[in-house]
Amino acid sequence: MEKIVINKLGPIDYCSLEINDFMVFTGPQASGKSTIAKSIFFFKNMKNLISMQVNKRFFSEGDTLELSTKNRLIKEIRSIFLQTFGSTWCMDKHMSVEYYYTTSIYIKICLKNDPIAPNYIWIEFSEELREFLDKYDDLQLRELSHICNNGDLKKSIDEFFGNCEEVIYIPAGRSMMTLFSSQLMFMYSVMNDDQKRSLDYCTQNYLERIMQLKPSFSNSLQELIKNKIELTDIKIDKECLQQSAELMKQILHGEYRNIDGEERLQVGKERYVKINFASSGQQEAVWILNVVFYYLLNNKKSYFIIEEPESHLFPNAQKLITEFISLAKNNGNKILLTTHSPYILGTINNMLYANRISKKVDLTELGKVIDPLKWLDFQKMSAYYVQDGKMDSCTDDEFEAINNDIIDGASETINTDYEKMVDLYYSAGAEVK
Repeated sequence: MEKIVINKLGPIDYCSLEINDFMVFTGPQASGKSTIAKSIFFFKNMKNLISMQVNKRFFSEGDTLELSTKNRLIKEIRSIFLQTFGSTWCMDKHMSVEYYYTTSIYIKICLKNDPIAPNYIWIEFSEELREFLDKYDDLQLRELSHICNNGDLKKSIDEFFGNCEEVIYIPAGRSMMTLFSSQLMFMYSVMNDDQKRSLDYCTQNYLERIMQLKPSFSNSLQELIKNKIELTDIKIDKECLQQSAELMKQILHGEYRNIDGEERLQVGKERYVKINFASSGQQEAVWILNVVFYYLLNNKKSYFIIEEPESHLFPNAQKLITEFISLAKNNGNKILLTTHSPYILGTINNMLYANRISKKVDLTELGKVIDPLKWLDFQKMSAYYVQDGKMDSCTDDEFEAINNDIIDGASETINTDYEKMVDLYYSAGAEVK
């Protein structure tokens, strides 16, 4: 199992955790949930960075590159680390992050402090990873061409790291990016590389992804499913897609369409709303739904990192979007959520409980309450409470659930305040008498 160790990065003082199939992080704002999520994305995106550097050597058309694949990768990692986490001058001098893909394949990043290069980002590869990178420098151009052109490069990298999943980061603050969607596309198209690097790397990655996917949604969801079944030989889970499509319509109160570059929410046969006039909740949710649906539709193994899926949504819609996200796991995908919402956590508990009691109750009746495709296996789920620079598990192993104290903590405080005021009221009344 993959593992990450974070020491003194951002708000995180220290945490060490294994990467599970379904992970949830909750806790106060600015406590470090996003730091953990971004760190996992940073290291899981390493396969893409390696592929880019190997392809760079091939597309150099035989020109001798000044640096080896390993050293070019180190340079790229250093640049993206700064783009993701900011300047090292504001970091603790003992900052370090380690990611273990296996026990023998890992990357370590820390700050090297000396008079010549203060706060310098130092990157260490395991021996196996160094040898893996070096082999591409030893290949002749013909061999490299064969690997890069027929898909063998991706296959080789996937086999080395032990998974074929693509990592997908969906940040918070999506409504603003959706609101200015058409303007962002124009602005992004005229930005040079230095200007693009001034964006947070996770946001840049998200923007590039949705710009690539927009043309894929020119038809209705049912047409997309129908065309995929009839026109391709890709194996898809039709029932999972149908449930996903139905939940998307319930959450959005319509369907997203991209018609000749104009983004719409189709709310009736002849009626639509331009996406920039949709509600903030619809704007927040639409690209969570579209991205996850696209990867399900195309049967692409993915690791989804989704920040605050509850943003601007009514509690019932929060329940529905949690169920929608849970459907993604049926394609062999993995999921990481950050959330402040008791409704998200409560819905996850219901899906865990359904799985727990499934062998003891009538399955037909249980399926009417929560469909089996949405059930969650407690052994494949982890939940953490992040606060004061630390991270603690917030699951109850006996009940196989997220602790109710985490879900009900704010409600208890509110209720306690109310009870105190009631006591004051009756006390005042008693004194008057």
